Amino acid sequence: MNYRLVGDTSIQVSEIGIGVWSLVTDWWGADVNKAEDILRKAYDMGINFYDTADIYGEGKGEEIIARTLGTKRDNIVILTKIGYDFYHKEGGKIKQRFDIPYLEFALKKSLERLNTDYIDILMIHNPKIDVIKNSEIISFLKSLKRDGVVRIIGVALGPTLGWREEGLEAINMGYESLEYIYNVIEQKPGIEFLKYRVGHFIRVPHASDVLIEDKWPLISNPKLHRSLKDAKWLNEGVERSRELKAFAERKGMKLSQLALKFILSNERVSSVLPNVSSLQELEEYVKVESLPNLSKEDLNYINNYYRKYYIELNEESIKETIRYK
Repeated sequence: MNYRLVGDTSIQVSEIGIGVWSLVTDWWGADVNKAEDILRKAYDMGINFYDTADIYGEGKGEEIIARTLGTKRDNIVILTKIGYDFYHKEGGKIKQRFDIPYLEFALKKSLERLNTDYIDILMIHNPKIDVIKNSEIISFLKSLKRDGVVRIIGVALGPTLGWREEGLEAINMGYESLEYIYNVIEQKPGIEFLKYRVGHFIRVPHASDVLIEDKWPLISNPKLHRSLKDAKWLNEGVERSRELKAFAERKGMKLSQLALKFILSNERVSSVLPNVSSLQELEEYVKVESLPNLSKEDLNYINNYYRKYYIELNEESIKETIRYK
């Protein structure tokens, strides 16, 4: 396994990370009963980076890391996120909260579930621009660094694509890391963030399963994460990806592997987080490490392909963000 530094810090993470959301929720078709086996196997394969949030499974994501890898704490890097108050639901609904007393409370609970006295990377979870600009919040987070409770602070952008203003403002405010969607199809706004030397953690690298040929055709399922996408977008994405699949095969790899190689071709990327829900998927994605790197000509081909086939889909994804604002 290859490792990369997170921004300008001394923290090293595996190029392939594990997003625990795909192990403890059914949004990616996971079998929760297999989650511990997958985490143990990932560690044995050299993966040291585990990305979770307090809301994943309402604490289960953090608990399973502690239960499975607790004895390896000094050898792993944990990213968790806070900001969704699932402790005090109103009418069964969960609201975001970023007031300091709540963040202190949420962090304490995360530390308890993780059975640790520090978080490697702590992010505020899907904040709007006013939260990112709030100097009291970042001052509080920086105080956690001074106290040794947190090593790196950051912002997770979402839930969809298109949080350009928020990502750039987070960097401007002094946040040290970002987590966001970036892939061959949805290159904006991530390509702008990658100009900056902060930690870059890439989620949804397969564009809501469009770039995983083994899942074609993409059948609509309200339980799965891709239900957030318009079915027409998904089907159009698959059709427009067939020539890229053939290109990947000529390079001796699957389209799903090419998608990861493309992201890792950018040296600013700290770690990519494919949605792993089985041991088979884990093994397939880790094989990417042993595949030849993409050449300059390969990257030119992919970028030209993006401009010819994907840029409209990218713009549609960005517009989806409007309804969350």
